[in-house]
Amino acid sequence: MIGFIVDTEFVWGFQARIVGLSKTSPSFYYPPPTTFLGALAEVIAKEKKTGEEEGRKIIAKLSENLLAIGVKPVNCKPIKYEDLNRIIAVKITSGVLYPNPINLAKSFDSPARGKTILASFQDSPKLRWFLVFKDDNIEFNGKRIEIEDDIFWKIHRLGSKESITSVTEVESFEPKKIDGKIKTTYSFPASNVEIIKEETSRNWVYEVYINPFNFSDPVKDYIEGKNLLPFKVPILNISKEEYHCWIETKVAYKFDGEVVVGWSR
Repeated sequence: MIGFIVDTEFVWGFQARIVGLSKTSPSFYYPPPTTFLGALAEVIAKEKKTGEEEGRKIIAKLSENLLAIGVKPVNCKPIKYEDLNRIIAVKITSGVLYPNPINLAKSFDSPARGKTILASFQDSPKLRWFLVFKDDNIEFNGKRIEIEDDIFWKIHRLGSKESITSVTEVESFEPKKIDGKIKTTYSFPASNVEIIKEETSRNWVYEVYINPFNFSDPVKDYIEGKNLLPFKVPILNISKEEYHCWIETKVAYKFDGEVVVGWSR
């Protein structure tokens, strides 16, 4: 078992829309857990020269090995919004395939696309991630791939290509497994815990993600409404606000005063 605490710093925020739904789908408060796993998978795919198509399967391998994942704000508040973006339209209209150089006007569209600004209280906006894996490696295409600090340092975006991210701190360790009544400041899957008390209820909101512990087909999962997992996520409204949550859980992981809720398989 190995754990990681990773600090990620953003330029402005991120864009991580729901796949398979309308082009005007909203964003999230924070990058979904599967988005973070996808960023790890991208690094591994580049290092191992597997290609984009094969690289997608790495997310499933990371998911199988995942025991816990949570995120919390360090110094920022998420603000979701939508703005107009000019994009290339891939479509067939009246039997004509677009984009088409003969008709550039119909080759573009301007939908409202969801984004999230991470408004910082001081310095650059930062999010902190707490992950726990069952093993310190995964098997992929007959090769043993180590999950180590260096992979996290190479993450450069969380979300779309505009969601530029820098990793500012990575710490690996062996976490302590605990259960019972715990206090956490990280997001957690709400379906397999009992929430005892939210220190400040306005600081905790629900958000629905693809189950990061059982990743298969994200488009199908969202369209069919299956394999989705509600998370409780913390929101900072003022600088240095207290926002912990007391919960009863069967499994959690602790390191140096930080606690993340695990997933009971």
